[in-house]
Amino acid sequence: PILASGATILTALSEIQNNTSALNNTVTSFQPGLVGLTEVLPLLSASTALLASINSATAVASSSANLTTDEAISVAGATESLATAVNTTLANVIRTKPKYDTLLIVSPVVLLNLKLEKEATDRFGAAVVAKVPAGLQGIAENLLVPIDDSFEEAIAVYE
Repeated sequence: PILASGATILTALSEIQNNTSALNNTVTSFQPGLVGLTEVLPLLSASTALLASINSATAVASSSANLTTDEAISVAGATESLATAVNTTLANVIRTKPKYDTLLIVSPVVLLNLKLEKEATDRFGAAVVAKVPAGLQGIAENLLVPIDDSFEEAIAVYE
């Protein structure tokens, strides 16, 4: 196995960002239909891909060597960019809830996925923060707060 590093964590963050953008596109293009199941499949697929990329990134971060200060700064920049994408996506998930509510099965599925994605995101964040130099860990934790807050808000709307 290849020892993970700042570069592999950045690649994993990029994959999460790509899957977050794909989920956002699926959310914003959602149109309720008559059947329900057909309409929810692309949403499930995009959400599952995102969850898989977060879990994969957690494994990468967990197996990584401790980050150098320069690597931590690069990861921080990527995290800020990802936070913007996550916050946009979750705002759209909230905005789209009335459409989901027209189909009985969609909102409960979205809630379950939000909870799973939040748990996975928390694990990934903790794995990355653990690799950041001790003096920068507080800053790293603060970068995760907007993501966590957005998840909490979206989950509250769907509960």
